[in-house]
Order: sequence, then C-alpha cells, then structure tokens
Amino acid sequence: MGDLCRRYAVISDIHSNIEATTAVLKDIKSRGIEDIICLGDVIGYGPSPRETLDLIMKSVRVCLMGNHDEALLKGAHSFNQWAREAIDWTRDSLREGEPDQVKERFNFIENMGLKFQTNGLYFVHGSPRHPTIEYILREDIYNGHYDKFEEIFASFEKCLFVGHSHTPCVISQDLEYFTLENLDYKFCYSEPNKKFIVNVGSVGQPRDNDTRACYVEIDKNVISFHRVEYDFNATKDRIFAIDKLSNKLGERLVRGV
Repeated sequence: MGDLCRRYAVISDIHSNIEATTAVLKDIKSRGIEDIICLGDVIGYGPSPRETLDLIMKSVRVCLMGNHDEALLKGAHSFNQWAREAIDWTRDSLREGEPDQVKERFNFIENMGLKFQTNGLYFVHGSPRHPTIEYILREDIYNGHYDKFEEIFASFEKCLFVGHSHTPCVISQDLEYFTLENLDYKFCYSEPNKKFIVNVGSVGQPRDNDTRACYVEIDKNVISFHRVEYDFNATKDRIFAIDKLSNKLGERLVRGV
C-alpha cells in the first residue's frame, strides 16, 4: 500500500453501529476528506454487523484488524460474557446472505492488516508490540510502566495512532496525558524530536462520558478530533431487540461509557 494523500480521516472501534458509522462517514464527506483509515473492531457488541461491515468495505482505504475482528475468526476465548456472546451472534449474522456476499465479508476480515505506516505515521489497533490486544492507557503512566512506553515510542517516527480503549487522548513522549478539552480538540505534531501517541476514540461505542461518535482528521501536521452526534437510542433499541445481545451493551451507549 502506497502513501496516502496528506489529508485523511482515522476511525476506529465501529462495533456494528450503523447509525454512528453513517453519521461519521457523512461528516467526513462533508469536510471533503476522501481517504479513510480504519483501526479495526468493525464488528462486535453492536446490532448491525452486516450493514456496518458492508459500508466500511466500500468506504475505507485501509482497514486494520482489531481484537473483535480477530475473535470472529479465532474465537473470543479471553472475552467477557457479553462480548463473547456478541461475537458468536455476529459470526452467525455474517453468515446470512448470498454465498458470494458472505465470502466477501469473511475475506475482508481475514485480509485485514495488523499495522500501516505512511508519512512517518504509524497506525495500529492496540499497540505496535501487540497489535490487536495491548491497551495503551492513562493508568500505565500512573503505574510507572516506563519500559512499555520506551519500547512503544521507539517503534515509530512521529505519531502513533491507536484505538482499542475507546477513549480519545494524546500522550507525549514525556508521558504527559492530554484530554480533548486540554487540547481544545486540535494539536500540531511538527515539533522536532517530539513524538506522540494519539488515541482516536470510538465511532460506535464511546467511553469517555460523551455519547457522540469520535474520529480524527489529519491535515499535514495538524490533528483535529471531531465529535459527531447520532441516534444512539435507535442503536440501543436494536440491541434490546436481539436476545443474544446483552441490554448492557445498549445502556452504555446512552451514558457514553
């Protein structure tokens, strides 16, 4: 895969939420952004895996593998009960439809890459050390996991973009932690010899006490966080209507946790 243009959007943790996905893609299009990188977890948790996956397949330039995408193929052995039941239901749901369509969906997931690099930027779902499963968290700073950060920062040139925790933030190489409010939703990474980790947040299941979907726009060396309102009650009602999905998965959308 060659370099992208200098302006693109980064989305992550879609989680079978068609309402959020549709709203975010509409917002991206309204800004005139053509290239989209997805950091994975297209499926899992949510009620609309077929519709969401089909839309992502048509819309993104690069799609990486998240732990839920991986679990669909290999089994959700380490997942909690809600997540495991959702993966099992999702697998069955994706097997519905015309044989060619089913094959296309599973081939797309199987061919998701683990990492992508362009213009000195590194993209992965979890971390460069363990692409699908390792979290990079605020608590890692508080708990003094300095060796972990040293290894991660050594693996990229300018900025590392991750998802996985569903919590948008920026972590500097000095281990300063910035929320979106700290940054006023925008920052520049052009300072020489400074590196940053950027968590792009979640489209389909935000967990920072904000119900709005979240994604990142990259325009040369400026990174902007965008929040997009969507009808989370519609997604919640879809979840409630499916016996094999826990109602808790819908309730958390209403609280943004």
